[in-house]
Amino acid sequence: MKTLVAVAFAALAASALPAAAQDKFTLQLNWFHLADHSPIYMALKKGYYKEENIDLTVLRGSGSADSAKKIDLKQGDLGISDAPTVLTAISKGADLRMVAVVFDKAGNNAFFKKSANIRSPKDLVGKKIAAPPADSHRVLWPAFAAINKLDPNAVTLVNVKPEGKQAIVAAGEVDASFDLYTSYAIWEKVLGKGNVGHLLWADYGLPIYGHTYFVNRELEKKNPRLIERFLRATHKGWRDAQANPREAIDAMAASVPGLDSESLFNTTPQIMDLCITERSRQHGIGWIEKDLMQRTIDITFAQNKPDRPVNVDDVFTNAYSSKIKPLK
Repeated sequence: MKTLVAVAFAALAASALPAAAQDKFTLQLNWFHLADHSPIYMALKKGYYKEENIDLTVLRGSGSADSAKKIDLKQGDLGISDAPTVLTAISKGADLRMVAVVFDKAGNNAFFKKSANIRSPKDLVGKKIAAPPADSHRVLWPAFAAINKLDPNAVTLVNVKPEGKQAIVAAGEVDASFDLYTSYAIWEKVLGKGNVGHLLWADYGLPIYGHTYFVNRELEKKNPRLIERFLRATHKGWRDAQANPREAIDAMAASVPGLDSESLFNTTPQIMDLCITERSRQHGIGWIEKDLMQRTIDITFAQNKPDRPVNVDDVFTNAYSSKIKPLK
């Protein structure tokens, strides 16, 4: 009887204790909110971060290069940037490491009016192309041009704010804009269905990794399990968003005012095409293959040699892989 009373008292005492404080965690986006960020909000809605004892703050971004800089300066815990942008930052001394891929193949792309008569990379020669100053396409353009035997200076890159890409093309101020393939539906909304032309760089010799999740290596030293917990919650969100993309978009729209939910929802097929591949089905969402990362390094520095050596084994790790697989 005394034992039962002691157990009951212990249980009562434990329930009276305050809950352990959640670990605060800041995610730095690469851009303003787009559909590929919706799995994060799906995970928030489902309580996956709470289950991992994470208090998540999501910050809007202004370009992959800016995201890499902020994580290097420890202004956030984990960032989203194109792999080539992270590699370039590492080559210049940034203490970063990629811990998962978002896009298992790159979504780098050029959009234009079909009337521009652009059918292959060589048709970009002599054209004005809009690209924000911190956009990852600027980092990768010289390598893409070289692969297609083009002079990288044969196009004029025009600065534009991230949200102004479609308008400047629609107005005829430039011939095209570099933008991710996942924005296709947004371009259709501005230029009109049937009027959008595009060149997906992966179709023209650029089979490399796209967006990645990356951290400052100091976080690895201080709290590596926090990275693992974040990825587990996030990849549950990706799994659920694959099953129900509408719910994921609605979850993001409920948290971020002013989003065009319908246009964002219409981009989800392209997003899942880039994210869900045979590699993610085999190893889990976000898994990084060494050979493909080496290919990404080789292409990134094909024209501009790194300021310091970039070793494939140093720039990424699968140590925190969630091993959560897509539903199909």
